[in-house]
Amino acid sequence: AVDLAPFTVLVGPNGSGKSNFADALVFVREVATDAATALQRRGGITGVRRWSRTKPYDVSLSLAASRTRAGLESDFSKHQVSIKSGREGSWQFHKEVFEVRRDGALELSILREGQKLKVDPPQDLFGPEDLIPTTSVVVFARHLMAARSGPALPRVRRLRLSPELMREPQVSSNEFRLEESGKNIAVALSRLQTRQKRRPIVEPMAQIIPGLLDISTVQVGRYLTLQFVQMQRGQKAELLATEMSEGALRALGIVVAAHQMARGELLIVEEPEVHIHPGAANLIFEILKDAAAKGAVLVTTHSPELLDAARDEEILVCDYRDGVTSLGPLASEQRELVRSGLFKVSELMRSEPLRIEGSRPATIDPGTL
Repeated sequence: AVDLAPFTVLVGPNGSGKSNFADALVFVREVATDAATALQRRGGITGVRRWSRTKPYDVSLSLAASRTRAGLESDFSKHQVSIKSGREGSWQFHKEVFEVRRDGALELSILREGQKLKVDPPQDLFGPEDLIPTTSVVVFARHLMAARSGPALPRVRRLRLSPELMREPQVSSNEFRLEESGKNIAVALSRLQTRQKRRPIVEPMAQIIPGLLDISTVQVGRYLTLQFVQMQRGQKAELLATEMSEGALRALGIVVAAHQMARGELLIVEEPEVHIHPGAANLIFEILKDAAAKGAVLVTTHSPELLDAARDEEILVCDYRDGVTSLGPLASEQRELVRSGLFKVSELMRSEPLRIEGSRPATIDPGTL
């Protein structure tokens, strides 16, 4: 099991599985709404499963969410899913559990095993005959829970921003939520039609872009594009997104996503420090940390500055050994070195690999040297 704090910094070597873990969180959310598309986007069941030495060739995930860590025992939403692979890329839900408890009392439990179904408390809204092999029971759970509650982690959003796409003119639409790549950044910002509404975006960006006065959108026919207003030699210069650096655009995407965070949402940001000056990266870190008050934020990083800015209990270590990715809190011995002031996390990381609590330091066999 992996526990996520309201704000979590995930660190580990390249190829250790940080992005795979982040994608697993997104995958659970997508499976609950459109399993076929979720699998197709990842290369089908074979792509998700990757490889397996022995049967069964199932993919199993479990996700539980609560407002507090203590609440995971009595006040939570949980979704467990096992997807069975068949011949020639076919698949179906093999087993599924959806459970909601509030203050220790069971509100809803749905157990699915193949085409068998058990619902507690009993209801007559749907039955085993309504089950579709490739549709999650969470679809039915939403109808049963109505406005009272939702599935485990009902909102999971990941940012993998593409400055190239953010620079392109965008067709005006009603989709104001920033997409994963940030390609609709102009549409998202167009909703903030006054300077007062844009202030939560412009003020932090002005600490990153010298002389910045405003960020807005301009309409060109059917298309929208970003416009930056910056003081240059005592005059206002209007600059389009094509004239801005990758770091500025990435920072803008993160600030907008943090501003848009809904209550109860999990926001995943992979390597927010990329193309951003270390001083500005610290500002981005604080913006994301403040946003975590609305829900939860997971950041993957290699940045020494971000690691040093995080509390040691907020750090989650990712390790890869013998084909297995493991995640867990920073080892207590290393945590004590940080708390005593002997080392910063970044200094510790340079001197030895960060370790998961309970794991042993990696050893070298002299015979291999």
